[in-house]
Amino acid sequence: MKQKKLLSLGMTLLLGLSQLFAQKQSTISSLKLADWFETDIRISNLTHTSDYRFDVRYEISNKTQNGDLAFKVSIERMRLKYADVNNTWLGYDSYYPPYVENRKNNLTKQIYEITANAEGKISKLKLLSTATKVSFSVIDRKTQYYTPRTELSVGKFFQTEHLKQISETILNSLIVGKPLIKTVDLSNSAGEKNIVNAVVKSASFKLQKNAVIKGNITNLTKADSIYSVTRSSLSGNDEIFRFNKDGSFSANILAGPNTRRRWVFGKFDGDDEFDGFKTFSLLLEPLDTLTVKADALNFYNTVSFGGNAAAKASLSKDLVAVFDKQWVNESNYRSKSLKEFIAFQKQGQKDLDAVINKYTNRVSPEILNSCRTDFKYVQAGTKLEYFFHHRKLKPNLSIDDFPKGFFLSIDTLAVSMNGSEGGLYYMWYLTWLASYQQTKLGLVKSNQYAFYTDFATAMASFDGYPLYSSISESFKKELHKSDLENTERLKNYYEDFIANCGDTTLTNRIKELWAKARLWLPGNPSPVQKLLLKDGNVLDLTKFKGKPLVLIVNNNSPDILKGYLDLIKKQKGSEVHFVIAQWTRPNWSIDQQIKDLTNVTYVELSDDCPENFDLFYQQTKVFTFDSDFRVISGYLIDEYGGQVADKAEAHQVIKELIKKAIDSSVMTKEQKSSLINTIGWSIGSALLTLMVGFLVYRARIAGLRQKTLIKNKIKGLEIKAIRSQMNPHFMFNALNSIQSLINNDRYKEANVYLEKFALLMRRVLNNSEKNFVTLSDELDAIKLYCELEQLRFNFKFDIEVSPEVNTQLMEIPGMIIQPLVENSILHGLAQKGDEGRLTIHISCDQRYLKIVIKDNGTGLKENIGHGNKSFGLKLLKERLILLSADGNVGSLHLSSNLGENESGVIAVLTIPID
Repeated sequence: MKQKKLLSLGMTLLLGLSQLFAQKQSTISSLKLADWFETDIRISNLTHTSDYRFDVRYEISNKTQNGDLAFKVSIERMRLKYADVNNTWLGYDSYYPPYVENRKNNLTKQIYEITANAEGKISKLKLLSTATKVSFSVIDRKTQYYTPRTELSVGKFFQTEHLKQISETILNSLIVGKPLIKTVDLSNSAGEKNIVNAVVKSASFKLQKNAVIKGNITNLTKADSIYSVTRSSLSGNDEIFRFNKDGSFSANILAGPNTRRRWVFGKFDGDDEFDGFKTFSLLLEPLDTLTVKADALNFYNTVSFGGNAAAKASLSKDLVAVFDKQWVNESNYRSKSLKEFIAFQKQGQKDLDAVINKYTNRVSPEILNSCRTDFKYVQAGTKLEYFFHHRKLKPNLSIDDFPKGFFLSIDTLAVSMNGSEGGLYYMWYLTWLASYQQTKLGLVKSNQYAFYTDFATAMASFDGYPLYSSISESFKKELHKSDLENTERLKNYYEDFIANCGDTTLTNRIKELWAKARLWLPGNPSPVQKLLLKDGNVLDLTKFKGKPLVLIVNNNSPDILKGYLDLIKKQKGSEVHFVIAQWTRPNWSIDQQIKDLTNVTYVELSDDCPENFDLFYQQTKVFTFDSDFRVISGYLIDEYGGQVADKAEAHQVIKELIKKAIDSSVMTKEQKSSLINTIGWSIGSALLTLMVGFLVYRARIAGLRQKTLIKNKIKGLEIKAIRSQMNPHFMFNALNSIQSLINNDRYKEANVYLEKFALLMRRVLNNSEKNFVTLSDELDAIKLYCELEQLRFNFKFDIEVSPEVNTQLMEIPGMIIQPLVENSILHGLAQKGDEGRLTIHISCDQRYLKIVIKDNGTGLKENIGHGNKSFGLKLLKERLILLSADGNVGSLHLSSNLGENESGVIAVLTIPID
């Protein structure tokens, strides 16, 4: 017999060894409710065919007196990749799931509750919420067609017992401060081996740093007193440190798995800011130590590295020249012929290979592969930039004009699930890739249709992060453009994006822009009331109330405004006023003619004024307001670099905006007030006359019937209220019957019961809004109910109707017989089996309908308790009271059978009839 193999997951907890979290005593006393920490857990196999990453958040939800902690554990994000038997890579990222338009249900997270003692030992693990099932898609662009894998649950990739054992090791480290266990064996029937890496990356309490950058920089100037360690990702959180007087420095930082950092010191340097910085980048991991030595006067030629991260830093330094030559210096490739460009890129690949080979045995394969991937993005982006540069020179140039295979590296380059989100080279490449995909799809007039073209391109070309990033950028561009009132047409797209995207970095920014854009909708009061000026003063825009206002906000060269000088001159100062708000730069000066215009107020804006960003910090934008300082519209004159695409169109649009502003104030305030008063008094007088006449008419016609109508209405509402209680009571009992059949393994009877129960429910619901139903309908429902209960208790029943009773014409209150029948069956016949008998006899006289329900059950003495507590009988009696009319009172009498050797109960129900 083959024995099951154990899956040994080598678990390296990179949140540090004992020195990182070791403490003299347990930290459990310092932890409090709502404290939390977040971890990055990665499970990968040694054959490199799967890679599963989970961002798991632990939050303390309860703290008991004996010291146990209850944690709410939620899987915030899942990044799952695997290769199938054909070596096709598929992936799923819960932040960027398959895009579903009109998504109704929000994506759910996998949430657990765990309870741990003071040593971190878990005594309880309970599943609270199940995540949306995983649906994989192809991330290898070499594969054109693939049938997605069936949706799978999270437990397929992250088993509960694995979560428990990993969590115990993490908690033991954080709570107790013991040295960490290097490996943990997790039992599994599979035969492959995996490794687990876990990192605590953030917390509500202070985490100890786990990496060090130190060293000495000679010949520092007085200006070089500080340096920073910045994150290259979108998360920010730059850390600022100070040099010692002798140029030495030491910075303790918190590193995650392959955290890309940039070490920077220096200052801005005039026109070319980056020349003033001394910098290098590297990938830092927990327990890394890096020593840096250099001469500030000749930094790049003298810098050297030591420590266990020295090789990674040297690799980054050596790659700078290779990357810069292929990317930063555009003059290196834009002017080349196609043949020269291809040779240029081939040489770049050779240069990269030479550097990579130099570090093959010194740096991990994962880091080297990351460098290769970045270089692929650089060369692919450069290739696209080359294509679009030459297409601008030759507008008719197409993709087909390039050699076969020229774009192959772009068409086959994977852009999803590669861990590059937010990376400089990756994001730059995605921008060019979107334009390339538009060209391939043949989408024309992309500028004219803007958002819709970008959205269609993204949906047709991307998935995962590239899809959501592309849509996010499309929203940003659209919300910054003109015609803010047209944001309403994007509402469905906006709601879909927010409902689908799990990345708050993207959604929060779009939510913020959307909220600001909505403030600028036509008719709203101006979101900006004041402007802070360069000289420290404040311009109160509300002082221009009384006439239309045109506000021009210019973050461009003032020369762009010269083209609008004549347009401004033609406007009458009595009809419209202009405010020109200019951000200033060195060597920028405004045309004096604009300053001298009487209908223009010119101001220069402060450089650090948060309020000004509410104006959508762009290049040159025009806003128009009516005389009450309400928004009319906005228009973006130019978007990039002071170049207006179509000056004639811009002039025409602005002329229309100004005319619209003037037309909005043709009527003065006094005229509007007088007109409103006249219309208001006229309408008010007419309405008052009509109202008095109507009230008199109503009083004379309805006075005699008012009390009767109110009385009947109250009675009807009371009957509905009681019936609304009976229907759920009946359904609850019926569902109990179904449950009883299932619990007794009587599945066939349960199925039959469900079919008949569905038919009975249709009858009940059809009659639910009727105060009265025909006697035939009521008896059909009773018959169906008895047949249902026969499946459980196997009794016999008869329904007898006297000849004088017309069941088709006679009406009775709905569901009034059923509680009596139910009591007879459940409390009388349930124990009788085949011997059980139930008889229902219907008769009538001139004023009453008499219903006799007789059973041979256990009788009243044994069931008096049940009878007293019966909810159904209580409601039935209340209905009889409310249904009494003209002194004819209904009644219900219960009595035991008095015949010889007989048992059971006789129930006599008397209902008054018209």
